[in-house]
Amino acid sequence: MTRNEARELLMQIMYELDTAKNMNNETAVQLIEERLAGNHITRGKDLVAKIIENIEDVDAVINEHSKSWKTNRMPKVDLAIIRLAVGEMKYADDVPTAVAINEAIDLAKRYSTDRSSKFVHGVLGAIAKGNE
Repeated sequence: MTRNEARELLMQIMYELDTAKNMNNETAVQLIEERLAGNHITRGKDLVAKIIENIEDVDAVINEHSKSWKTNRMPKVDLAIIRLAVGEMKYADDVPTAVAINEAIDLAKRYSTDRSSKFVHGVLGAIAKGNE
């Protein structure tokens, strides 16, 4: 399993947790252990736990930098992608910001609408610029 594949599965897990209104670490750990392999399990559990523990802060950062949509109105797929990327930008020392943004754009192209990749890029670019 590559890091890209693991990231894709983590995004799907974030989407499932949000859609089921079950954003808790216990469920996340169970899903990660079922779907990820190797060293991606530990990394995934750590990253998702930090996102869940800090979900209000993560969403506040997203809301602050999103010009058109707030998290409560964003498409759930886009929100899962953005939350994961923000988590990587804030909590994963081994992922450069540019990589987190590019991977999020790729996920948006694959899983969301034609316009979503531009939206995701805009929000994450604004967040990155704000963190400089």
